[in-house]
Amino acid sequence: MSRERLGAESLRDELNQAALRLSLDSEGAKIEFMLPTLADPEDGIAMHNWDVQAFCPEELDGIARKAVEQVAATWDLDPHVAEESGDHPD
Repeated sequence: MSRERLGAESLRDELNQAALRLSLDSEGAKIEFMLPTLADPEDGIAMHNWDVQAFCPEELDGIARKAVEQVAATWDLDPHVAEESGDHPD
């Protein structure tokens, strides 16, 4: 089954929203997701095509992981719009 695709910034927005939905008292706002990047296909057997790093207090690690699981179940990273911020040369 194919998932819809989002650019990296939109995917990060989805991760932030998922973390907020999963947390109490907006503690998910303390989770800082980096821009997702395309996954190396040799790194594992993930069902989605992206990886992401997040910085958060240790007690919020479970929320961050659950947010990634929820978003990964719905969205893939679109490599054609991965650099939405315009930082890359054309």
